[in-house]
Amino acid sequence: MNTMFKHRILAGAVFFTTLLGISSCEDRNVGLQVTPEAPYADKTLYEVIANDNQLSDFLEVVNACSIEERDLADSLFNKARVYTVWAPVNGSFDKAHWIQKINNGGREEVLKTFVLAHIANHLRAANGNLEKGNLVMMLNNKMSAFEGSYETAEYTFDGRKIVKCNERVWNGLLHKIEGASEYKFNIWEFLKADPSSMGGYRVDAVADFLYSFDETTFDPNQSILGPIKDGAQTYLDSIFVTRNRWLNVGDGVGPLNAEDSLYTVYIPTNAAWNEMLAEAKSYFRYDYKQNMPTTMDSAYIDSLMNYYPSYNVIKYISYSDNEQRYVGNIETLIEDPALPAHRRGWERPVFSLAKLNENVKFSTVLSNGTFKIVDKMPYTVFDLWHDTIKVEGENDEMRVNTSGGMDYIRSAWENELNPLHKDVEISGSRYFEGYSEQNKVTLQYRLPNVLSAKYQVAMIIVPKNITNPAVKEEELLPTMFNVTIKQAGVSELLYFSMYEIENDPTRVDTIFLNVPGTDEIATVEFPYCEYYNTNSNKDYSVTMEVASENLFSGYDMSVRLDAILLIPVLGTEE
Repeated sequence: MNTMFKHRILAGAVFFTTLLGISSCEDRNVGLQVTPEAPYADKTLYEVIANDNQLSDFLEVVNACSIEERDLADSLFNKARVYTVWAPVNGSFDKAHWIQKINNGGREEVLKTFVLAHIANHLRAANGNLEKGNLVMMLNNKMSAFEGSYETAEYTFDGRKIVKCNERVWNGLLHKIEGASEYKFNIWEFLKADPSSMGGYRVDAVADFLYSFDETTFDPNQSILGPIKDGAQTYLDSIFVTRNRWLNVGDGVGPLNAEDSLYTVYIPTNAAWNEMLAEAKSYFRYDYKQNMPTTMDSAYIDSLMNYYPSYNVIKYISYSDNEQRYVGNIETLIEDPALPAHRRGWERPVFSLAKLNENVKFSTVLSNGTFKIVDKMPYTVFDLWHDTIKVEGENDEMRVNTSGGMDYIRSAWENELNPLHKDVEISGSRYFEGYSEQNKVTLQYRLPNVLSAKYQVAMIIVPKNITNPAVKEEELLPTMFNVTIKQAGVSELLYFSMYEIENDPTRVDTIFLNVPGTDEIATVEFPYCEYYNTNSNKDYSVTMEVASENLFSGYDMSVRLDAILLIPVLGTEE
């Protein structure tokens, strides 16, 4: 090593430690001045550790993690970089456990959970009063408590007693501790822990799904620049960053890998996961023949059939502990409500905390929250994916055809309503009107995001005098509707009624499609789902046609449509 460079580092370290006022924790009366003549001031961390008979076990575990010819301890502690090391003394930790774990292929785990858990950047002196909660960021990106009192000259690291501290070397500080630091898993890491750490329960099905979204990319901003070679930038130290979309706030499960967040998660066992996933897959059947949209190939369809069931099963597993403080302000009939972290859009379901905890079989507190394992998912299909679908009448993107009349998008704000209808609410305060006094009016709408499932279908019809008091009630006429529902690629019509549906023209009327010829509400089953992430409206292959016709005197041929509702019904047929 360059002698001049070594002395420059030493001088810098001496100056910095003098500013910190480092003293010996064995003798609090020792002066605070640090001089080049201090013990080990001309030696490296490696030289001191390698020649200390009390640290041979620690050195052996560190070197067992080596992957190159040069010992890891040598390459780690002989660098011109200032570290503080808290080294456990011989006999205070289970050396054989760590060596066996390395021999069993767990080198990376031991490096992260043991070796780097005892090393921090910069000088961290046992000096003065280190108040309770004084935390140090270790090289494994975990925080450990470094606490103690100048008055008692007693200091601890992660709760372990420091038996000798502040051994000053030219590239850092060495503290000897009684016992090894305990690695604190965060929730994201614990997902991959051995089942023996989870009471024997296996949750790797969930872990495999979430971790499959890891994307590792090179980060030039964090990497150390090297020289330009052959016109290309090189790097002395290349930094790669792993990101996962599921760790997003909002449409993910939250930053379960962050140490500054607190979450409670409910992770299903493999059996509970597979049971719910099998049920979900029956709702996400895609049409291979039709391939809607037509740009989808069979491989893409297969990916959707795997992704969407998993996505919908897992989206409500996490709850922000910080956010739960404000949940009590939400008006709800549920006692002790809980809001999931996942919130695509603004609306989120509210769950009962007692219900969430009903099937908990294992629980442990981790570095950023509480990890709970359930052997039964505490949700129904309606909670997770089988939602009511609403298509607004005024939605021009979903309305693909209007014929036989004039088109209007009408407003129906509260201050515009006819006093006869002052207590009604029009969705979005707007509705669509297809108006004609002579011709048949036909409207055709796409029905987006339907699942391969059963629905009851309803139309919300607006009366003619909703905003016009001049139209007397005796002048109002009902409309007779003919409704057809079909799906591309399916030869049979999913629903067809021949002018048997009639509204009450005096009120905002929600009309359920009936079984033709009866008063029984019909159930419409869609054989294939229309659930995919696409910006092309033409992709939706399910359409609903609403037609009015003056078959008899005394009927209105106009259609005033607030919305179409698809209300989920439990169960599918094989």
